[in-house]
Amino acid sequence: MENSKTYQQKHEFSFKFLGNIIKNKKHLIISIFSVLLFFIAWELASTNEWINPLFISSPTAIVNASADMIFEPEFWENIKVSSYEFGVGFILALIIGIPMGVLSGWNKFVYSIVNPFVSGLYVTPKVTLLPVIIIAFGIGPASKIVIVFLMSLFPIVMNAQRAMYTLDQNLIKTAYSFTATQLQIFKTIAIPSTVPFLLTGIRLGIGQGLIAVVVGELFASSAGIGFQLTNYGQNLQTDRMFVGVLVITLSGIILTTILGIVEKRFSSWRPDNN
Repeated sequence: MENSKTYQQKHEFSFKFLGNIIKNKKHLIISIFSVLLFFIAWELASTNEWINPLFISSPTAIVNASADMIFEPEFWENIKVSSYEFGVGFILALIIGIPMGVLSGWNKFVYSIVNPFVSGLYVTPKVTLLPVIIIAFGIGPASKIVIVFLMSLFPIVMNAQRAMYTLDQNLIKTAYSFTATQLQIFKTIAIPSTVPFLLTGIRLGIGQGLIAVVVGELFASSAGIGFQLTNYGQNLQTDRMFVGVLVITLSGIILTTILGIVEKRFSSWRPDNN
């Protein structure tokens, strides 16, 4: 009798534990289900030729193509080139964009110098500058680094400026009342306050940078994922073309996931999370 009761209690605990997991991961399960449903519908549409498979390929064909491409040295060389162009351009955007945004948001004199260029270039479609950039820097990696830098820079600068505009003025007045200097206020109040805005700017910059590197390589390049996409598109190899798209998508997901981990680390400092 005791054994059957213990067995029943164990089962009740197991079902309750499983129910809690499902409840907590409800949105994740819905997301996974919707993605699976999308791929099933895509596979059916391609297999039954409801849409011409030449134009959209199919998930199974893309998986088969990716299995072949990972053994091709050219595929990894193109990823290496694109990674280098994106990495250098994005790091330069961080190194220049963060100080520029913080200082121009903090100091009106610096703002007066920087703002005309930021405002003018921000509203200018960067794609229109590609011919000039390519003429100046050639079709090699340098031109793609420049366009990645330009497209990543402005989200970072403008979010850093916004952080300075939204500083708690009461906190600053309190600091002044305790005879704090501007430098002390800048280091202890202004800089920490920029973190959430900077992370948002960096997140936007990642997306813009990935777009930039592909567009730059599509426009004029001799290597890279964008160059690979152009070649496969011209030869109607849509399965291989989608592998390139998948590489860019996964790169964006990985980078934003890493940034999300960093963001959680900083959000733990906030009082409302304690």
